[in-house]
Amino acid sequence: MNLGPFTYPTRAAAPAHRSRALVGTAALLFLAFGAAACGATGPKAATTPAAEAATTPDNAVTATGDPSAAGGGGSVPNASPVAVPAASARPAATSTQWPQLTWYTPQELGKKQSDPARIWRRTPAGDWQVVRTGNPGNGTVAGPIAVSPDGRRASWMESSARRLVISDFDGTKQTAVPTDGPLTCAPSWLDAERVLYGQGTENDWTLIAIDADGTGRKVLATHQTKCPTVSGGWVAQFDDRTVDIRTERATGRVIKPRIPSGLVIDRVAAVSADGRTLVLSTHVPNAGECGCGWRFRNYRVDAASGAATELAPLESAWTKPTGHGQAIAAVIAADGGLVVQVNAGTPADDRAKYRLVRHAADGRVLSNAAVTVDQGWGGLLG
Repeated sequence: MNLGPFTYPTRAAAPAHRSRALVGTAALLFLAFGAAACGATGPKAATTPAAEAATTPDNAVTATGDPSAAGGGGSVPNASPVAVPAASARPAATSTQWPQLTWYTPQELGKKQSDPARIWRRTPAGDWQVVRTGNPGNGTVAGPIAVSPDGRRASWMESSARRLVISDFDGTKQTAVPTDGPLTCAPSWLDAERVLYGQGTENDWTLIAIDADGTGRKVLATHQTKCPTVSGGWVAQFDDRTVDIRTERATGRVIKPRIPSGLVIDRVAAVSADGRTLVLSTHVPNAGECGCGWRFRNYRVDAASGAATELAPLESAWTKPTGHGQAIAAVIAADGGLVVQVNAGTPADDRAKYRLVRHAADGRVLSNAAVTVDQGWGGLLG
């Protein structure tokens, strides 16, 4: 998965800020919309013990079959899936085994000694190992940095010039790509070799794909009203009730998730590599649309039928409009199980509070684990 999936407009000459979020699929600007509404030298071997609940927490809410907006979740019977391109799937994550996970933390500035950006791997034993460090961006970033799915490259919009920069994760071997227009969409990675970015103006975006070495430029779409979400090689656009997905080489299709009435989609957390499954965050709108007071409800959606299975919240308190529990990113297993990066904080918090939650195919919480890195911001690469 590309980190993170949510992209947003950046101004070409905007000043650089401390990196607090990632883009890519990932392209993640973590909960920016909610907050706005509310006001190294080679691999380093290290392990950190993970705090993990091996079974469903006592206060976790079990999904039910009630599809109403007031219900606790559940699913709608699946229709026969249509044929989609074959793609390799991740191994099934059983109730006793976590898949290997990759996590990214951005460079953190403002300390006596700035922490470098890091790529972490979570082993089946639950340890987090640093496998790569670097300083992509080097203080020239306008907006978040997008990290490739394999953690080997990074891309960003440069603040001092109208250009996209692509580099190795350590910041070397940079390729600069000029951009046009007063605004750009933060870049995302379609795969480990290819970047998607947007340029233009509000409500009129041109989406462009390009190889990491600056060649192979291709216009994917014009006159788009929003910056896209990218996950699993799929480019997604969404509104309150529908999601449109396409690949670079295939025409798009519109998915109408069968979520309860009264809910609106606020994020595409993941699309599986074969395009069969989506993970969505939705919420119940409130007065003023302040994300800090939303009730988030997350769903696994069958792309062919639109059938939606609600993912039980990790905490029973999250069934109330507290602003907790939004799905940020996800890894989709072959058996329908999920590992979801959930924000245990709210969009109004100054620092994210992430948990990794494993769900069964029926939405039940199987287990959860802390992200054991000394930094609030970060996200799943896959």
